[in-house]
Amino acid sequence: MTRTRLFLLWFILTIPAGAFAQGSSTPPVLPETPVGRALALFVKALNSGSLAEMEKFHKDRGGEADMAQQDFGFAQQSGGLDLRRVAKAADFEIDVEAVTRKTGRAVLLHFAVEPTPPHAVSDVGVRPLGGPGPGGPRGGAERGDEAPRPAADIIAGAAAIVDKAVADGFSGVVLIAQDGKPVLERAAGFANRSLEVKNRIDTKFNLGSINKTFTKLAIAQLLEAGKVSLDDTLGKYLPDFPNVDAASKVTVAHLVEMRSGIGDFFGREFDATPKDRIRKLADYLPFFASKPLAFEPGKGEAYSNGGYVTLGLIIEKASGQSYYDYVRDHIFKPAGMTDTDAFELDAIVPNLAVGYVGKVRSNIYTLPARGSSAGGGYSTAPDMVRFGEAVMASRLASRPYTAWYLGGPRPDPKAPGVGVAGPLRGGLGVAGGSPGVNAAFELNAAQRLVIVVLANDDPPAAESLARRIRLGS
Repeated sequence: MTRTRLFLLWFILTIPAGAFAQGSSTPPVLPETPVGRALALFVKALNSGSLAEMEKFHKDRGGEADMAQQDFGFAQQSGGLDLRRVAKAADFEIDVEAVTRKTGRAVLLHFAVEPTPPHAVSDVGVRPLGGPGPGGPRGGAERGDEAPRPAADIIAGAAAIVDKAVADGFSGVVLIAQDGKPVLERAAGFANRSLEVKNRIDTKFNLGSINKTFTKLAIAQLLEAGKVSLDDTLGKYLPDFPNVDAASKVTVAHLVEMRSGIGDFFGREFDATPKDRIRKLADYLPFFASKPLAFEPGKGEAYSNGGYVTLGLIIEKASGQSYYDYVRDHIFKPAGMTDTDAFELDAIVPNLAVGYVGKVRSNIYTLPARGSSAGGGYSTAPDMVRFGEAVMASRLASRPYTAWYLGGPRPDPKAPGVGVAGPLRGGLGVAGGSPGVNAAFELNAAQRLVIVVLANDDPPAAESLARRIRLGS
C-alpha cells in the first residue's frame, strides 16, 4: 500500500527540545475504536526499535514490507514517539500530539486506517506542532521553530556537510545559490544504477509534493487575474463534484490551507489500479472525491493530497487549460524552467533519475503514469533556483500576491497597491517524499538564498541533508 510516509518532512521537525514542557507526560487513553486500537499497536511496534515487530504489525493488517522499512527508518531517526494528547478522533482517523524520544520535539501525528477489517493503515503523517504542514506550500516570514542563520554562515559550512553526506552514500544533487548565483554545486551517485549513469547537476528528479508549491502559485496568479476568489466554493468550479457537502462548503482558501476535510487518494483502491491508467487529474478523483469529509471545512487541518488535486481541477476550470499546460505556460516558461514538467513515465525523457527503494529496487511500479497538482512532477536543481529567483523578483505574480504566496496576508483585490513597498520577506520550506523519491527546496527572500537538495533514494535523504545545511550540523 502506498501512503503518506511518517518522515515525509522530517527536516522541518525542528521545534526545540523541551517545547512540549507545558504538556502532560502521562500517555493519553486512546479510544476503543479501530483507529485507536491500531495506533496503540503501531506505536508499540515503532518504539520497539525492531524491524521485525514493524513488519509483523503491517503484515497482520495486510500491509507491505516497504511500509515497515519506511516506518523503521523514522523510528531510528526519531527514537520513537511518546503520545501526549488526543487532539481529534473519529472511528478511522485520529490526530495525536506527541514528542520524539531522541530530541524531544513536539509533533502532531495523523494516523488513519481503512474502514473495513483488518483496518490496514491508510495514512500516516507527522508535522511540527503548530508548524507548517508536510509538503505543503506554507511559507512564512519566520519558521517559528528556529531563528534563521545568516546566509554567510550557511554557505561557509555547507561544503563540508555535503562532502560528508556524499562520503556516506548520498545519491542526488545539491545546489545553493544567493542572488541567483550558485555558491555550491554537487552531484553524486547514479541516476541509473543498473546502467551506471551518474547524476549530473542538471539531472531531472521527481519532486514529490513540492509540486504543490506550483499549484499554490497558480492560484495566486488566478486570484490576481480575478478568475478565482479564495472565498469561492469548490462547487462553483466543479458542480458535479461527487461529495455534495464538500462542493457547497469547501472554499478555495480551505483547499490551499489544507483545512477542507478532503482526504488522500492513496489507499487500497489506488494500489489496486494499474498505474498506467492515471494520466490526468480527473483520474485521481475516484480515489477520494466520494468519501465523507474528515471534519467540517475550516474547523480542522490535515494534510490533503486530494485537496491539492481538487485545486488543480479548479485551475483547469478557471483558466480553460489543462493543469499541466497552465503551469508550463504561466510558471515554468516565464521562470526559464526548461527541464521541468510532469513527464509521463512511459515517455522517453533524457537525463531522468530513476528512484530506488532501499537503494536497490526501482520505484517505477509504485508511481502513477503522470503526477498531479499534488505532486509527482520532475525538475532540476538549476530550474528550481530559477524558480526561486522568479518568485523573489515578483515575475510570476505581482508583489502583493507573491507576498501572500510566501505566507503573508491575503491580498485585497480592491487595493492592488497594498504591500508593494518595502523588501519582499517570507520564504518557502517545502519537501516531497515517497519510496525512492525525496526533494527539499528552501527559499529565504530576505537573504536572497535558495537551497535545493534532490535525491533518488528514500526519505529523508534530501530532507535531512537540507536541514543539516540550514542548521550547520
